[in-house]
Amino acid sequence: MQTTKTISTLVTAAFLTAVAAPAVYAADASTDSSTSSSTQKAGAYVDDSVITAKVKAAFVEDSQVSALKIKVTTKKGIVTLAGAVPNAEAGQHALQVAAAIDGVKDVKSALTVKAS
Repeated sequence: MQTTKTISTLVTAAFLTAVAAPAVYAADASTDSSTSSSTQKAGAYVDDSVITAKVKAAFVEDSQVSALKIKVTTKKGIVTLAGAVPNAEAGQHALQVAAAIDGVKDVKSALTVKAS
């Protein structure tokens, strides 16, 4: 069971990274006159996509968080979680899991508690 869970996490992270890669290459190939600015933007985008992938992978690993019901976005190291959670405790736990990821500067919540 643990092997299946680990493989699932790795596949999820690989998929998320593969989805972000074309945008990174496009940003890097930009013909903008300020090359260093373009490189910095591409670097920030890569960092944010890696953080997003790590948060989603952590949600897949965590039995208390529904990775499919929580949308994760990252901008400049600030992670925003959106979606529905069954109760306030689950929302707090999701925020804690995201905050524990390396590179996360802050976590913002746009989570709503789903009425049972």
